[in-house]
This record gives sequence, C-alpha cells and structure tokens, in this order.
Amino acid sequence: MTTPTSNRTRRFSLPDLGDDGVDEAIEAFLRGPEDPRGQASRRDWTRQRANHMAPLWSPAAWMEALVRESDRSLRYGRPAAVLIVKGQPLTATAEAQEWLGRVAAPIAHAVRRGVRETDLATETGQATFQVLLPETTEREAIRAAERMVADCEIWLRATDAPIRVISAVAGTAPGIMLEGTLARAQEEIRSARLV
Repeated sequence: MTTPTSNRTRRFSLPDLGDDGVDEAIEAFLRGPEDPRGQASRRDWTRQRANHMAPLWSPAAWMEALVRESDRSLRYGRPAAVLIVKGQPLTATAEAQEWLGRVAAPIAHAVRRGVRETDLATETGQATFQVLLPETTEREAIRAAERMVADCEIWLRATDAPIRVISAVAGTAPGIMLEGTLARAQEEIRSARLV
C-alpha cells in the first residue's frame, strides 16, 4: 500500500516507539495485577477455576455464606436456590455401603464440574453434597441438578454400581429465608425412597 504524499505537516502522529517495552506492558495489563505473595493473580485464578474444578467449601463456611446470601436475597428480592446431590445405595447390603464410599469422589467431581463460579458447594456427608446457587431460580437449579445427576448416571451404569444418585432442589419464595429453603431440600432428600 502506498502512502499519500503531502507537503502538509501531520498534526497528530505517534512517535516511533521501537522496542521500548510497550508489548510487555500491554501483556502485563491483560494478565492483571501480580500478587505480591507470589501467587497467581485473581484474574488468573478465576480463569483457572472456570476451566477446572471448583473447590469444595467447608460446611461451616458454606453455612455462613448461606446466611449472608439469605440476607441479601431478602433485602433485594433476588432469587436463590439450594440443591442437594446424594449417592444412595439401591440395597441395604454391606457391598452397597462399600460402593457408596467408592463413588463419593466421582460424585464430588460431577458436582464441582457442574457449578458456576458464583455457586458454592460443600460435602455434608458420605457422598452427599449441598450447593448454594445465588441469583438462581428453582427451575434453573432443577436443570443444574439434572445435569449433575445425568453426569453421574453414565459412569454408574458403566460400572454396574448398586448406587443411584438423587437430588433435591428448593428455591426462595417471598418472605422465606434460605435456611428454610435448605430445610425443605433436606426433607425432600430424606423422604426419597428406593425404587
């Protein structure tokens, strides 16, 4: 491409920067701030977390987050939901109980893969997991639970495990705190019977 020739002086032009570190500065800006403790920056952590498995929260930290989200949900009238995913033996035998211990880690894997960055998951018992879903309607939570259960059913059938994975979902309703929603989901899980 040829450049037009003109006798007029340019009013606006960029100086020739050469190799003065501009590319490195742009790359550093895109990477985000560096953590002074030598850890990955928050932006890198979020990207890594979105591409890999989300961490499980401790039950105590999860309950604190539930209380905070309950207050926020009531204050602003925003939806929130709780879902529970649980491995359940198909028979009351020692072999089925043993299988329950084996499938706890794969169920945790399916739950951790199925949550969004804003969701919080915790293990509350053997092969039992609770997930707090802020800004989520009950219908959306049901779809998330169905995906997690379907993910588990594939390998449960392949291994012929005497276990099934069940789920319960409860969403917020006007004037009901998330603690009540959690109690409703827990009651639904407890009342699930073997097929």
